[in-house]
Amino acid sequence: MKPVHIKIFPAALALFTTVSGTSLAQGIALEKGPFQERVSEYSKVSGDIVMGVMLTGDEASTREPSIVTGVAPDWTESSAASPVCVRIVTKDGRYEAENTYLIAPSYAGTRAPFPYEGQQADLLAERSAVALVKAGRCGDRSDTFIPVHWKAEPGAQPKTLHVYVNSAGNPVSIAWGRGADAIRNCANVTELAGLKYTARCDVQIDELPSEATVRLTLFVVRSNSEEVFDIRILPVFARG
Repeated sequence: MKPVHIKIFPAALALFTTVSGTSLAQGIALEKGPFQERVSEYSKVSGDIVMGVMLTGDEASTREPSIVTGVAPDWTESSAASPVCVRIVTKDGRYEAENTYLIAPSYAGTRAPFPYEGQQADLLAERSAVALVKAGRCGDRSDTFIPVHWKAEPGAQPKTLHVYVNSAGNPVSIAWGRGADAIRNCANVTELAGLKYTARCDVQIDELPSEATVRLTLFVVRSNSEEVFDIRILPVFARG
């Protein structure tokens, strides 16, 4: 498969804007309700490669579901509300939430919280899960991601970027830097009940540029071939 090159979509935050009947008085709101989530008796395998881009781990936690990112420079400059897709999936593939949020223009905040409005906090407290925030509406072809704090402890200081990959148990490596000269093997996190993602790629934050969009390349080995996927990570690393 050829590398996929994705352009960055602008997004924005602000106060006192109403779009499609949803108030953006707090800066970020669902594009339309109700909050979309599903719980299935059986696991549902996803066709997506990247399942989570996080500054926290996927371990089960009794903390309330929370999704927080940093604020990209474009978000403070846009003159129109922009969509962002937010997804939560459990490792066993039995829970998934996917919702488009609108970020209002000219947002002046230092963090971007995406409110969880679902009814499955108890379920999420019991299962490993990952979160994903990407530019554009859910369903758009976008591989530009914003690193997520998922259920982060207050004041958490992230040191590692975790990319969770749906590789069906196949080996994965990740590369970055000029000419992708830095490359690292990803951890195999396959479990019998874990169908949504089977690899975790870790990159230390201090190895990445702090003020530039990061291009990461994923190499997935299947049989005797190698598939290559390019993704872009916005340079936003929110503190807890």
